[in-house]
Amino acid sequence: MNLKSIIANRELKAKLESVNRKKRVFNLDSASSIGILWEYDQRETFLSLEKELRNMGIETSNLCYFPAKNAVIPRGIIGFTRKQLSWTEIPKSEDANNFLLKKFDILIDLTGQKSFPIVYLTALSSAAFKIGHSSELVNYLDINIEFDKHPEPKHLAEEVLYFLKRINKTAIE
Repeated sequence: MNLKSIIANRELKAKLESVNRKKRVFNLDSASSIGILWEYDQRETFLSLEKELRNMGIETSNLCYFPAKNAVIPRGIIGFTRKQLSWTEIPKSEDANNFLLKKFDILIDLTGQKSFPIVYLTALSSAAFKIGHSSELVNYLDINIEFDKHPEPKHLAEEVLYFLKRINKTAIE
């Protein structure tokens, strides 16, 4: 771990102490709001997932991360770029700060926790229930969906929906 990572993780741990989060298990029947973290190359999967959730009557909010150095955020997308990170890779954009202020029933991470800015947002989100995939032993997800290798976004979204449709049910279909 390099010096930048050590400092970033210390800053994250210090901020975690101030997060007021009440953990609670939600499923797609009980959730009324879901936040989705995604990267721009996952756009097709994100749009499909968002459409399915909205068709279920669930309010969605999202935040897109553009990891490319010279990325330009397309019109109509709420997100942040690498240029909007501190030197320790902590998001400094207004959109990222607004996303953290929202209290979601569920937070879905479609990114696979590949980058520190997403790990940071996942950790500091006050969402009651967090689901996604991380290959790291230490992560901030309540349900970490395991895969042999890093999953394709579509496969991860399918597994997230599978779990969220079945969790906390008295009988499995």
